[in-house]
Amino acid sequence: MELKKWKDLIKMSAQYQNQDFWDTLSPESSSHNKKHSFSGLEQDKINRFLSNQDIYPRCDMYECNGDIKIEAELPGVCKNDIKVSLVGNELIIKGKCSSFHQHLRYFLKERHSRSFEKVLTLPMPVDKYSIETSFEYGILSISLPILIQEEEAIPIFVKGEETL
Repeated sequence: MELKKWKDLIKMSAQYQNQDFWDTLSPESSSHNKKHSFSGLEQDKINRFLSNQDIYPRCDMYECNGDIKIEAELPGVCKNDIKVSLVGNELIIKGKCSSFHQHLRYFLKERHSRSFEKVLTLPMPVDKYSIETSFEYGILSISLPILIQEEEAIPIFVKGEETL
């Protein structure tokens, strides 16, 4: 994260550092909460700060031709450093990207090395035995066939009036 963003967050949060502010947020002082809550401008700053956080890897999930398709941006990541697994209805993408080389003398270092894990909840059941993946140009593509479960027809017998 950029240093300026951190400084802005620290500056903005400095006014909320004293104990009096946090005491007003306790459940027993709920009448004071409204007058001490974040103003619209402050809330906007907080929302912008949180929205700028890295959500890595960035993904798209959509339905196409009876499959759930997932595309994840993984620039600079080696295929061997990516692990994909399906646990229940959650697809997990794990890996690491390393951009630091000890033998080099850096003059600017903006790309950082990190491990990542992203859990995507699938919107419907998939055929776990027919999942296909590919990795080209830094995009991990995953195709999960939607599992069509046909309901078993159970006959229901209608009883009529019995004559005596």
